[in-house]
Amino acid sequence: MAVTKICVIREQLEKTVQYAANEKKTSLGGVIDYAVNPDKTEQRLFESCLNCGSVATAYDDMARTKQRFGKSGGVLGYHFIQSFKPGELTPEQTHEIGVEFAKRLFGDRFEVVVGTHLDKHHLHNHIVVNSVSFRDGKKLRCNMGTYFNQVQRISDDLCREHGLSVITPKGKGLTHQEWKAKKEGKPTIRSQIRRDIDGLITKSLNFTTFLDLLKRSGYEVKYGNYKHTAIRPPYSKRFIRLDSLGKQYTDAGIERRILQQRSWSRKTLPLPKRHYRCKGSFQKSKKHSGFTALYFHYVYLLRGAVKGTGRKKVSRFLLEDTVKFDRYLAQHKFLVQNHIDTTADLLAVKAALQVKIETAVAEQRPLYDERRIADEPQKELLSRQVAAHTARIKGLRHDFQLCRQIEADAERVHSRVHDAQKIADKEELNHEPKQRSRRADDPRGYPNLRGGGEAGGAGSEEFSRFVSGAGKREPEAGRQDEYEEAAEKR
Repeated sequence: MAVTKICVIREQLEKTVQYAANEKKTSLGGVIDYAVNPDKTEQRLFESCLNCGSVATAYDDMARTKQRFGKSGGVLGYHFIQSFKPGELTPEQTHEIGVEFAKRLFGDRFEVVVGTHLDKHHLHNHIVVNSVSFRDGKKLRCNMGTYFNQVQRISDDLCREHGLSVITPKGKGLTHQEWKAKKEGKPTIRSQIRRDIDGLITKSLNFTTFLDLLKRSGYEVKYGNYKHTAIRPPYSKRFIRLDSLGKQYTDAGIERRILQQRSWSRKTLPLPKRHYRCKGSFQKSKKHSGFTALYFHYVYLLRGAVKGTGRKKVSRFLLEDTVKFDRYLAQHKFLVQNHIDTTADLLAVKAALQVKIETAVAEQRPLYDERRIADEPQKELLSRQVAAHTARIKGLRHDFQLCRQIEADAERVHSRVHDAQKIADKEELNHEPKQRSRRADDPRGYPNLRGGGEAGGAGSEEFSRFVSGAGKREPEAGRQDEYEEAAEKR
């Protein structure tokens, strides 16, 4: 079983070539002991080159090819890594497969260096390829199509020829960002969209009402004359196809889920009783202001969006930022711990951290020199001191980086909080009960029974002239109705 990946080399091609052909990693003796004499006969190197004079001169050959065709900029080369399952191969077989892999991919058009590294539990090949062909000067282009149609296919074919296992794909994989977020239990934009769709499905009678609910929720929908149904979340830049969210989120999958639920015929269950326990004291805490208050409000909004407890439209507006919730939470904690309320406070803390870092680095440097000439007991003591300084410097640099992040993010956070507040105010205004009142200038002269304002005052006075006592209507002077006269005679 072989796993392959491609890295683009945009600078320092020479170092990549040297890394692939590193004697300490490609020699059996180097794995056992880095200090082994390279002249020993039992040391066996697993390094090869294609279309180059030798491994030692490979970089010079690649550089001359670039100069000859005038293509020394842009992508300098590609670094392929081919890893194998532990215990499946010997170093000789691994190197043989790596060389054959390079020959089938690049043939006699590109200069290649192949090195088999033995320094890990799993054997793996490093293959460095010049981006410019020495035959015709054309550049090598690698993209996702190249990877799946050529690189991975050829690697799998070689594994089958050597009787090795091959990985069979199981559906569409996740992006690195989605995989990392899933592993750490963090939300992603797609997970938030799935949650919104799941909630709307429970309120839908059919697929048409589902699309209507999506539009009412702020989503832009492409449906009908389009090959694939796609939606764009509020305040997002691009559309996302429903079928890319999973099998349950295709058009057919959503229709099936709507038909299966029959939610309108279910009896609503009573909500479970909840018991709350108050922690802490009721003492008045210091009121936050400045940066601290700004980040506190923003983190509060993001937490509501992550947990689904905030306002719906505000949560959808902050959909993209929920992925960076931990980043903003760390910035908020740093601001509170260091009592930073203004830009001047932030710059002062940043300058102080810079001085501390420089001082700690200056104190650490002499320890390295002392450790080189010290005996074993003293060397162990100095190593502990170096480790303590390293940990301290690491913490200071982390705080310094937080200051830089806050400087860069503060304006965006302020803008997002301001826009979220406007959305919340608008949503609250739209949900206020509409005041139903008759027009004050109604030509029929009907009173305004609700009152309030000038119209209300006039209406109430008019109303008092029409009704008196126990609700008996008094006739106006000179305008007594003939039907009322007949009624009084009876």
